[in-house]
Amino acid sequence: MADGLSFGLAGILVVVATVLAAMAFAERARCRAMLTWPVVKGTVAVTGLDAERRVHRHAARLMHMPTIAYRYSAGGADHIGSRISNQHILFEREDEAMQFLSRFPSGTVVDVHYNPAAPNEALLQPRAPDPRPRLIGAGIALVAAVLLIVL
Repeated sequence: MADGLSFGLAGILVVVATVLAAMAFAERARCRAMLTWPVVKGTVAVTGLDAERRVHRHAARLMHMPTIAYRYSAGGADHIGSRISNQHILFEREDEAMQFLSRFPSGTVVDVHYNPAAPNEALLQPRAPDPRPRLIGAGIALVAAVLLIVL
């Protein structure tokens, strides 16, 4: 039989589950909108490779992050963009990151997806997000809430 504390904890878990699910669906909607942004041609200006230590797969690893600066015209103005994707592009191995960058030498013409409401917001590779981690978290929180009430 559940007591007041169990109901309180269950309520908190339901709120957590709701927030996680809402975040997953909001991110999905935002990214779906990016997939419909207009596309213009741009030109790669410069590429580079940054590296930093990050916790990745439960260990601190040196992660390699490609950088690309590109020029494009949209909304009646010229812009410089540097966002590659709406998701992080990380490589554990430097040679893999360099291979990725080899597709974008300076002067390469690229497709630039830009936000028609804010043309200075752009990216090269819009991707649909994976909502599973947040939805799994929401499911775990809901199961825990039910167990608190039932047990």
